[in-house]
Amino acid sequence: MNSAIIVAAGEGQRLGTQRAKQFLDLCGEPVLVHTLKAFDQCTDVHQVILVVPTEVRETFAAQLPAFGLKKVSRIIAGGRERQDSVWRGLQLVDTTLTEMVVIHDGVRPLVTPEQIQGVIDQARSSGAATLAIPVTDTIKEVEGSQVIKTLDRRRLYLVQTPQAFRAEILVSAYQRACAEGLRATDDAALVEQCGVPVTIVEGSRDNLKITWPEDLALAEFLLLKRRQR
Repeated sequence: MNSAIIVAAGEGQRLGTQRAKQFLDLCGEPVLVHTLKAFDQCTDVHQVILVVPTEVRETFAAQLPAFGLKKVSRIIAGGRERQDSVWRGLQLVDTTLTEMVVIHDGVRPLVTPEQIQGVIDQARSSGAATLAIPVTDTIKEVEGSQVIKTLDRRRLYLVQTPQAFRAEILVSAYQRACAEGLRATDDAALVEQCGVPVTIVEGSRDNLKITWPEDLALAEFLLLKRRQR
């Protein structure tokens, strides 16, 4: 069995809206529902654990049947930060039955079932994998306002989600993080700190993370364009 943890517990303050960005309307449905539908359509994902803000957990759970979602097995309240939310979800995964765990940001609504399958397949082979895209801009390392050096962009990737891991690898990484007080901005980094190499699966620029108001407009454009194909 493979499990997915969808992290959607953030407040989304940078978007400047009263509602959290994962619940904003995108072509007639909440952003988060589009994300969940992609996981419903991936045959290699068997259950979804959804992590949301405490105050909307019961309300959103009541709405789920109307969207025809079938794989959400648990809806739980998130923690203080993203890492805490993932850990809460991970503790509900039965590692005796689960082969792979997939982690995904709930505000990446344009992820495809094929991309989800791609990281699962790669992680099944290598142990850990993440979707990522090559950097196209010039990147400079800066201290204060002074450029320290220009980085070789041929070696740089922008990391996305989903990220997939063998269950025992991810649980071990999180247990170590809890024991040693380690923090990271993504799950792959915690796994890297345990000495486990993470493999890149090339993603797509369409798999954007909704952070700013213009991201929501772009997501709507891309989704409508996808539906016209």
